Amino acid sequence: MGRSGPIEPPGEPLTDGAVAVRLRRESDLAAIAAASHDPESLRWLTDPPMDAEARRTSLDRNAEAWRTGQAAPMVIAAADSDEPIGIVNLQFRDDEVATIAYSVFPAHRGQGIAPRAVELVSGWALGQLRLSRLILEADEGNAASIRVAEKCGFERTGSRVEDSGATTVIFARTAS
Repeated sequence: MGRSGPIEPPGEPLTDGAVAVRLRRESDLAAIAAASHDPESLRWLTDPPMDAEARRTSLDRNAEAWRTGQAAPMVIAAADSDEPIGIVNLQFRDDEVATIAYSVFPAHRGQGIAPRAVELVSGWALGQLRLSRLILEADEGNAASIRVAEKCGFERTGSRVEDSGATTVIFARTAS
């Protein structure tokens, strides 16, 4: 799955003055790797923690995702310092639909960063990329992610039970 061609990244970081969403850089990788080992992140994300090999190949894999139309991996940064404070990613199902996923690094949680980043990326995806629909999935026990979905105008469209027995809540947001 994915788009039928490469994805054109935003020309400038997407920003609201408090956070910026931009392409990942070599200088972000230490923070991304450290956060990938955080117990709270591991509780909700299916990706394994970043090991040395994953870190070494990370930027090449990110570039390939953009080039092949599979995904748009970005970093969430503090707008004033450019410090990486989280990650956000679009996974393209096709030319019109993508799933959005995000994680805020532990020291920056509870500050409204996730909704800001989701709003910025949603606006870009539904506007510039002309997607018709964004999907956000969250474990039913992840109250913070469910609040982000609701705050950002995603509507609950269903749920599914995973092999593990956990229930994933599915939200969607469509282009206006």
